[in-house]
Amino acid sequence: YFPRPLSLWFCMGGKKMKFTIRGLREAGNLEKERVVIEMLEDGDAGKLVVASTVQQGPSNVSPRIKSPYWIPDQEVKKGDLVVIYTKNGQRNSRENDDETSSYFFYMGHLQSLYSGKDDTVAVFNLSSWKFARREE
Repeated sequence: YFPRPLSLWFCMGGKKMKFTIRGLREAGNLEKERVVIEMLEDGDAGKLVVASTVQQGPSNVSPRIKSPYWIPDQEVKKGDLVVIYTKNGQRNSRENDDETSSYFFYMGHLQSLYSGKDDTVAVFNLSSWKFARREE
């Protein structure tokens, strides 16, 4: 899906958070389907939401997102990888040979999210958000 990594810069509380989507790997294969994000600076992966959508051209996607996944809070360092699997699994991490870490998250779906030829991933930054309680 991504011939080269896409670098994205977002403002987070006055500080830019930089990351690269390294790719959407093994699309259509539930057991291996995953999104790989490389952190380009220290930060909190819990500010990111991953969602599936449809590519509508070389540089645009549909505004209709499906199956959003808000990554749990996780402090990360520059060079760390954040890997989000579509399947069910147990959150875990490991140290890499280059002294970075890889953090693994699981969405818990029973079917692939990216089996269509135009299915793709979008990553959103939630550096600021609010909620309202339902009134009784």
